[in-house]
Amino acid sequence: MNGKPIAELLNTINETRVVNTDNDVLTLEYSAKAGGTLDGHRVSGLATHVAKRYPDGTETAQARIVLIAVGGTDQLVLTGLATGVLRDSGAVSYEGFFVARAPQGRFADLNGKGIIATAVLKTDGTVAHTWHLFS
Repeated sequence: MNGKPIAELLNTINETRVVNTDNDVLTLEYSAKAGGTLDGHRVSGLATHVAKRYPDGTETAQARIVLIAVGGTDQLVLTGLATGVLRDSGAVSYEGFFVARAPQGRFADLNGKGIIATAVLKTDGTVAHTWHLFS
């Protein structure tokens, strides 16, 4: 994996919505609460992922994430894209790339940086993330 590890997060999906089903391509929107560590700080936050699931079991996803330092107001906003593969177990494994926005506060050193993410969406509605700083 490229770059230093900067985050371990666990999302819990609180809502799933079917957006579209055209041409056997299923478009799903996931909303989730997030928590974990980012750059040595405890964080919580919210995430929205819009995923297109194709008949061959692959997915593409767009994600928007806002993380806020626990006990503070410093925040990090991330936008990105990921690709995924549906596993036999029903879980989805993702790999993606985010761009970080934090012009001030404790996450300012991540502003404008790229983050490589791996994640697994489990059938119980949890998503385990590991992030590395792109270098």
